[in-house]
Amino acid sequence: MLIRICYRQNINYLAPIKNPSLLILFMLTIDGSAGEGGGQIIRTSLALAALTGREIRINDIRAKRPKPGLRPQHLTAVKTLAKVCNAKLKGAFVGSKELIFKPGKIEDASLVANIGTAGSISLLLQQVLPVSLACNLKLRVFGGTDVSFAPPINYIQKVTFHYLKKMQAELALNIIARGYYPKGQGCVTFESKKCLPLKPIRFTSLGSLQKIECYAHCSGMPAKVAKDSAIVAKNTLKELLGSFEWVEHIEASPERKQTIGFGVDLFAKYSNCVLGANSLGLAGSKPENIGEKAAKALFEEISFLAPLDSHCIDQLIPFMALASGKSIIEGKLTKHAITNIMVTEKLLGVEFKVENKEQRARISVEGTAFTI
Repeated sequence: MLIRICYRQNINYLAPIKNPSLLILFMLTIDGSAGEGGGQIIRTSLALAALTGREIRINDIRAKRPKPGLRPQHLTAVKTLAKVCNAKLKGAFVGSKELIFKPGKIEDASLVANIGTAGSISLLLQQVLPVSLACNLKLRVFGGTDVSFAPPINYIQKVTFHYLKKMQAELALNIIARGYYPKGQGCVTFESKKCLPLKPIRFTSLGSLQKIECYAHCSGMPAKVAKDSAIVAKNTLKELLGSFEWVEHIEASPERKQTIGFGVDLFAKYSNCVLGANSLGLAGSKPENIGEKAAKALFEEISFLAPLDSHCIDQLIPFMALASGKSIIEGKLTKHAITNIMVTEKLLGVEFKVENKEQRARISVEGTAFTI
């Protein structure tokens, strides 16, 4: 049965509800320790709550992490989202294990967010991306562009945005300055235009390999560090794959000593999709090791023969549920993907179908045609 859900007065989408009597319009509680038990639950829960107008409580925040509770980067992301949707917050402080989020009206905005550390800019963008599709948003973010345990900013630009644009999202991102661990100091500008409802996607095959693109970058180090990393990445991939078209971008800021680091971002561009992988280096890391590590990581993604890499599927789950029609994707089912499916089903009332969970998973959902 389909029932129209109206947490907001001006909301318009249909979602499948097995038992309409269970549709209750009061605060929803999300277990922050469920699934992978990290920041993913916070980002997806709050983003979808902001869209639907649903008041939620998240408890046991990041319970499975060495330092549980909200960290500075999570807090900055939450407060940035709250500004876009005029939300009221309770428990919004560093170390908090419970957060209450009561969203208001989503409005066009021009904001500045300063994480203040090397906290990931990419993860902050993940927090605001869904709600940015319901407004015209301009955002300048300071923090880490290339840090551990988060997608590098090039990945968001070249992979995540690639698929969202296929869904008719209007997004733009400009990297002003790189920021590495531990000081950050990176800067990115982001812009979106209201574009709901989204179109569904279907990615079930790779297509033919067109080229491999390399972005080798460094700050506070000689340009040779980035160049050597790129050379080793290219040679390693040639040994593993044979011949292919190679496009290389070298970005070096040797005079910029306030943040020191380097990295290699690789993207395999196929006729149907884009796969990404990367590796990061710190002061003292050998460029050849970083280049080789990035190349082997990309080869592993390519060898899986799936149209989406292991870092992309979880990012697309909420948008598939928001789209106007059936979306189907294939790839590796990660813990982050399982977590996002669980949260999205709970917030939007959809039901994902997952086949071949132990191999190359096939994930499908009938979207809600969500619009505001």
